[in-house]
Parts: sequence; structure tokens; C-alpha cells
Amino acid sequence: MKQLAIAVLLLSLFFSANSQTPGIRAKRYFYSGTEKISNRNYPEAIIDLSEAIRLNPAFLEAYENRGVAKYYINDFRGAIEDYNKALEINPNDFNTYGRRGWAEFSIRDYKGAVNDFTRAISGGNDNEKYYLVRGQAKHQLRDFNGALTDFEQVTNSIYSTRLQKSQAFYWSGIIKIDTGDKEGGCLDLQKARKLGLEEAGMVFNVNCIDLMDK
Repeated sequence: MKQLAIAVLLLSLFFSANSQTPGIRAKRYFYSGTEKISNRNYPEAIIDLSEAIRLNPAFLEAYENRGVAKYYINDFRGAIEDYNKALEINPNDFNTYGRRGWAEFSIRDYKGAVNDFTRAISGGNDNEKYYLVRGQAKHQLRDFNGALTDFEQVTNSIYSTRLQKSQAFYWSGIIKIDTGDKEGGCLDLQKARKLGLEEAGMVFNVNCIDLMDK
């Protein structure tokens, strides 16, 4: 009798699992994949999120999260492909523009990164982080004035963190020194150093000691 009850229970679970719609099963894989991202188990997360996408090819959040998982294993081009798909589904997802911008920056597609960070800034929140990395991308493109403007946005914002401000002063200092404004650059490096950025102190010691004697 006990064996019969167990058999009935197993059959019930089997039919229950198989009676679930693809959409429900997709969500189960999605939640499992998202949890694995939180646990930094990115390869397993990609497997679960891929299954969610197979079951629901229009699953926006699954594409976004799979892109995040791919980014963290340095599959930047794979991440960009997933972000592209997500933006086809929802062209107004400004956070995804920001994520795609980071992936593009990582493969040195600085022009693409600038465009995507600009889109992210136009409709998103927490823009200081986007201004900071967009400034670095502009620096790589030798748009020094544009880069300085972005870094100034960070240093002047009341929402910027101490680290963000120190990095913005650091990059601003390097650009000013490289473009001939050594005094202004050293002043910015000194501000970055006072905010606790060690790299700024090292660059300051190499480039600015002579100014200290004046």
C-alpha cells in the first residue's frame, strides 16, 4: 500500500511538472539563473537563463541578466549580443544602454561606448558613474574637452561618491598635464590624492614635485 502511495505521488508530480506552461518554466529558470548570478556562479547562470530564453524567446529580463553573466566571465561580445536583443524588445531600457556601454568600453569600442553612455544618461539615474566612464572613453578618442566636461560633472555633483570624485580629479589631472596645463593638472591630482586615491599620489610625485618648490 505504501509503495502504491509513493507511485501515485511520483506520477502526480510528473504530470504537474509537465502541465506547467513554457512561460512558467521559463520564469523558474530565470529565477534560478538570477540567484546564481548573485552567488557569482556565472557559467551555471548562463545555462539557466539560456533555457529561460529557449522557452520564452521574448524574455527581456533573461537577455539582460544573461548579458550580465557573460560580462562577468569576460565574454564581452556575447554580452553585447544579449543587450542588443534586449534593446530590440525594449528600446527605452536606459540601464541596458549603460551595460552595453561598459561591454563596448571593455573591447575598446570607445565610440560605441560614448553613444550608449549618452543614451543611459538621457533617461537614467545615478548618472555620475556614466559621466565618469564616458569621460574616460572620450579621453581614448582624444576628445579632451569633452572628457574634462564629463569629469567636471562628477566633481561638481552632490551625488558623486568620494571614490568617483577622486577618480574624476585623477583623470582630469592627467588630461590637463598631457595638454599643457601642468599647474591645473597637478592641482587636480592633489585633490584626488587628498580624497584617498593612491594612484594620484604616485602620478603627482612623478609630474608635480618641481611645482612644490616654487
